[in-house]
Amino acid sequence: MRIVTITGKITYIIGGYALLLVLNVFVFQQFVNATIDVMIVAVLNTAYVLIGVRIFRGADENRQDPRAWWRATARPAAGFWIGAGLAVAAGISLLGALASDPEDSFVPAVAFVVYAVFAAFYLHSSFRLRALDIAP
Repeated sequence: MRIVTITGKITYIIGGYALLLVLNVFVFQQFVNATIDVMIVAVLNTAYVLIGVRIFRGADENRQDPRAWWRATARPAAGFWIGAGLAVAAGISLLGALASDPEDSFVPAVAFVVYAVFAAFYLHSSFRLRALDIAP
């Protein structure tokens, strides 16, 4: 299955985050402690983003073959925008972790790590795509 339309991509993104939110509020927070809850959500969010990266395709992109492991978007510009947004989120999370009491800094610290890794992934992908001279 490949998602190639804007509507399909928006539906995947909103639906996935809505499902993750519902699971977090009504299941994870009710049955596990906060540390385990954060780790479960981080793992599920990572899986969700990686699945999206693998099944999303651009209009001019090969739809049969799997993407290269390093490729996150169809064009460099999209990865630069997404990577920049994730870098900002990582910075905000880092500030939150640093400003928190040590016992309250775990959640923003985990968020920082996840956002920073994703930002690096998207930016790395865009630099490689730009080097391949893929149209913006």
